[in-house]
Amino acid sequence: MLSALVTLGGSLVYSRQLVRYWGRKPIEVINGLINDDDHVIVDPFGGSGSVVLEALRKGKRAVYADINPYAWLIAHVQIAGADPAEFNAAAGRAVRRARDIEGLIRRRTLPNDWLRYSDGAPFVKRRNFDRVSQFFPRENFRKLLALLRAIDETTASVNTKLALYLAFASSLYPSSLMKRRGSGSWGVPSYWAPQDNSPVDAYEAFSRSVKRIHGFLRKGRFYSVCYTDLCDADARLLLSNALSVEYHRDYTLITDPPFTDEIQYMELSFFYWAWLRVSALPKMMASLVGRRAAFRFADELVINENRGLDVNVYINMFRRFLLRTKHVRRKVLIFHEENAGLLNAIREAIGEVWGRFEEKRFTLDIHRRVGPRGGNTYVVFIAE
Repeated sequence: MLSALVTLGGSLVYSRQLVRYWGRKPIEVINGLINDDDHVIVDPFGGSGSVVLEALRKGKRAVYADINPYAWLIAHVQIAGADPAEFNAAAGRAVRRARDIEGLIRRRTLPNDWLRYSDGAPFVKRRNFDRVSQFFPRENFRKLLALLRAIDETTASVNTKLALYLAFASSLYPSSLMKRRGSGSWGVPSYWAPQDNSPVDAYEAFSRSVKRIHGFLRKGRFYSVCYTDLCDADARLLLSNALSVEYHRDYTLITDPPFTDEIQYMELSFFYWAWLRVSALPKMMASLVGRRAAFRFADELVINENRGLDVNVYINMFRRFLLRTKHVRRKVLIFHEENAGLLNAIREAIGEVWGRFEEKRFTLDIHRRVGPRGGNTYVVFIAE
């Protein structure tokens, strides 16, 4: 059943966000989809944690999952937080240590940071350069690597260390040749360095990130977290494929599957992971989640012509997800998609696997554009 179009106007509030991540949803859309009798919300395409954060804010328990270790890092800091005083002190120590060791840095490139897949096919979003290292002026590259090593050496709690790694990741774009004069964040979803680039000094970029995150930690409300399907906390944070999550019958599924082609989440996140993976972060994450923190392109649900992933592959993978979650008591899928043909294929798959469903549409008067499409309509499918 297709219900009438609902228009959400006024000043829209997006879910709280520490760093730029693509595909955030306005709180107004998420709030209207969480019912009083929803006790545990599961989002297996968790991204930066927007749905889980709103569920926790409304007093629900939540299960977050994503295959992307960079997204998991963002979600962890946003949900679990860190002690603001410890974070600020640790960041100061890291900067001082980085300045001490900067002159010892000899490396000029990151290992295996080519913007291509294992078979040699280039990233869809590759534009100017062939590898991540090329986006950084030599001086900034040296400073960033010194910062990363200094963070590795810094003694602090797990939550604070994770917040430090996120502050580092947040400083990468402004330190790079992708930084445009007058721009604040990575607004163009591709590996593109404009001619009028204006990279910020790496230490200055890191200091700005630290200041922003410190303010967030001082004012935010945070929750207890754990890392397995069976653990007990406000939120379970899983580094997991959506097909591997344990879906209990009494869960409520609320998720927005990845954009079909405009946003290549894993390709774009590789910009950050190419740096983070040479730090102590992957080992720290593995000790928490009980599995290797790897960057698995093969697990991604996406349309990507360079990988041979067309709409038929996408729909087949999507059907597997629908079958895996069929038994869940209430299921909500959010799509920000304008392709009528693809929406029809999605609609058909949902009907065949889940049976009867309700379809709603929300149009936003004010909307942050993501990429060249960036329409203002969300399509929501609800099945019980």
